[in-house]
Amino acid sequence: MLAALSLVLLVMFVAAMVIAAAPPKLLDHAWQLGVMAALINNAFLALVGVLLLVLALGFDPTRPMFRDRWKAWRPWIVAASLGFLLLIPLQGFAAWGFHTSVTLVQQKQTSQASERLTELREAITSANTHEELQAKVQNLFGPNTGLSPAELRTPIGVLRNILLARAEQASNQLEQQIEAQAGSRPDQLVKETLRIVISAAAYAIGFGYLGGVLPRNRRKGTAALRSSRKLRKPSSDAGKPATTTT
Repeated sequence: MLAALSLVLLVMFVAAMVIAAAPPKLLDHAWQLGVMAALINNAFLALVGVLLLVLALGFDPTRPMFRDRWKAWRPWIVAASLGFLLLIPLQGFAAWGFHTSVTLVQQKQTSQASERLTELREAITSANTHEELQAKVQNLFGPNTGLSPAELRTPIGVLRNILLARAEQASNQLEQQIEAQAGSRPDQLVKETLRIVISAAAYAIGFGYLGGVLPRNRRKGTAALRSSRKLRKPSSDAGKPATTTT
């Protein structure tokens, strides 16, 4: 029962990872972060599955099916432990690359928006008639934009001040949006990276323990220490005086 349940959990883990990784985009930092987050979120299925197999083998160590399955799984368990250790630097690399790419895109968008606002201010300031202002606005933002009927009836001097005030308001909103994005995104990315790193280290220890790597090394060290103590222990008969019989 335990062995069958362990197999079901491992199949669920593999299915979850296949869904999370499809379609593959190996060079996309966002895809890399998503796959690593899915790996951490679903790794408990694989860990519990391995634990159930260990328990089944402990309850019935002479059963050939359990021993054969353990021999087949153990290299993958050790590889999973090493993989989670490797996940720590990979998460840092992907997080840094994602932050850099997003920052560059954001700077490009901000620069383009600032240039458009500067050109709009120049168009508003230099236009002397409604028709001239209409043509410049359509040239900047497309033929579907332009002045409304109410704005066309507004005197050009008053309209100029209104449009400049709107452009200034849009510029302030853009700056506030940039500051909010710059402040929130790194914090969220750092928190998620710390979660992935800590979880990956814990899973690496867990799979290493269940795979027999950590316990075996400790038992070997303990056995060597005990044998050395036995060699150094003096004999109980060494200090007794010799007796003679007459």
